[in-house]
Amino acid sequence: MYIKAKHLLISFSLFLAFFAINNESNAQCFQVYDGFGNLQATPYFIGCSGSDYTIFVQTDIALGSYIINWGDGSANATGTSLTPPAYLQHTYTAVVDTFIITITDVSTGCTTTGVVVLEEPVNASIQIPLGGVTQVCAPHPIDFINSSTNVSPTTTFTWDFGDGTAPLVFGPANSWQTVTHTYQKNTVSCETVVTLTAENYCSSGNPTVALFQPLMVYDVDTAVIAASATFLCYPDTVVHFSNATLKNCLPEGNNQQRYEYWNLGDYWG
Repeated sequence: MYIKAKHLLISFSLFLAFFAINNESNAQCFQVYDGFGNLQATPYFIGCSGSDYTIFVQTDIALGSYIINWGDGSANATGTSLTPPAYLQHTYTAVVDTFIITITDVSTGCTTTGVVVLEEPVNASIQIPLGGVTQVCAPHPIDFINSSTNVSPTTTFTWDFGDGTAPLVFGPANSWQTVTHTYQKNTVSCETVVTLTAENYCSSGNPTVALFQPLMVYDVDTAVIAASATFLCYPDTVVHFSNATLKNCLPEGNNQQRYEYWNLGDYWG
């Protein structure tokens, strides 16, 4: 049994070595100029105009017989050679989508894979569902709708609910979805702001931001009674008491203290 197992181990090792050597022939062995004019092992071509988009494929070294799969369902491009500075071009019809382009040098087995992105900069937007609420007493959930436009497969959404909880990050599927967040006691007030940040490849590092405000999240007030004096000497016998309750939230974003005064009468010694 030991000898048989040893033979199996040797056979398996030889198989792995053969697979590794054979797999090297399919490795990426040339680079392609991307949409920004830079040589890349994985080139990206990004069209942000919303119209038809033409890419130009130029390699850094000469290819022999080649096949280019454009990834959009159109016919492959083929040829017997492609030598720089010669290039091939292909036009993608205006659409919001992402395509995988595969360039294969048949003569060597080398392959380079690129990405073609067609989209426009995403615009962040927040709505409240029909019948939804923006004034609640904590703890209470509030619903928000991601109404962003120009959403593409490369879009990332980040929700910040303004109460110190960790932001939530979603992909493009969050578009027009309802996001529910529960506001806990002692975390926010009626000046709470919800922020939705949206970004895709065409945002070029400048995401758009949507704000929804104000949310009025009411909480238990802190009762406070204030007195004009705590020690009196005759004939000074009048004390003014005031309601100095610390309000968590008042309408129209006013979260300041409010005072009410009553004259409770004279106390005679």
